[in-house]
Amino acid sequence: MQIVSKDNPRIKLLGRLLSSRKARSENGLFVIEGARGCADALRSAEGENGLGIAGVYYVPEQIESGSSLAELIGSADGSLLFEITADIARKVSSAETSQGIFVIAKQLDSRLTAESVVSGGKYLVLDGLQDPGNLGTMIRTADAVGITGMILTGNCVDLYNPKTVRSAVGSLPRVDIFVEKDREAVYPLLADKGIRTAAAVISGGTEVREFDFSGGCAVVIGNEGSGLDSTATELCSDRVTIGMSGSIDSLNAAAAAAILLWEMMRSGR
Repeated sequence: MQIVSKDNPRIKLLGRLLSSRKARSENGLFVIEGARGCADALRSAEGENGLGIAGVYYVPEQIESGSSLAELIGSADGSLLFEITADIARKVSSAETSQGIFVIAKQLDSRLTAESVVSGGKYLVLDGLQDPGNLGTMIRTADAVGITGMILTGNCVDLYNPKTVRSAVGSLPRVDIFVEKDREAVYPLLADKGIRTAAAVISGGTEVREFDFSGGCAVVIGNEGSGLDSTATELCSDRVTIGMSGSIDSLNAAAAAAILLWEMMRSGR
């Protein structure tokens, strides 16, 4: 199906999903933009438990003929394919330069329950994280090191913010992610499953290379500017600190997460 009008209802929905957290929440959908992310999304749609695709919007002349992306589009359900103009792509795009392809997909996060938590699992808990780019990078890191899952508290940035989705570069469908609005419910739920919670603190915790990550464990990272607040820190069973050299006293939240998750998976197996 071809769409040439910017006023088409489908295009208006696409634009709202890219620009509005409320629209994403109300519709249970989000948008993946760009050639690499969309190719990963279309691959992830295969299989019984694959990513739920609600629509593929693309500019034909911006899709390289014979490319893997072109093949994925060609093998997709035709009823979900919509050819759009370059003007429409530029209008709705959240990127500086549109690559001419968008995939609308069903949201992926699950409700956090006792049944969904794996005893002995390795988790990343985010409490108050606000930067979408950091969140996307952490999702990519979680995918790379192979943790059991991620838990976002209700005071975190939107999981489906376009900057988050872009930064995750295709890792979203490959990581089990839970969103729990009541952040104080997270910690006892993990404890009931025998999972220790390690608050990442600038000082006063066990140095990361000496921390015991064996058994069930969750690293807890807070707000980029202020870190974990006292309530969250007190709810955690342990404290862990990344030792610094020189005059540096802290790291970017995504950099800290990469170190902590790598060490948890390396030494905690």
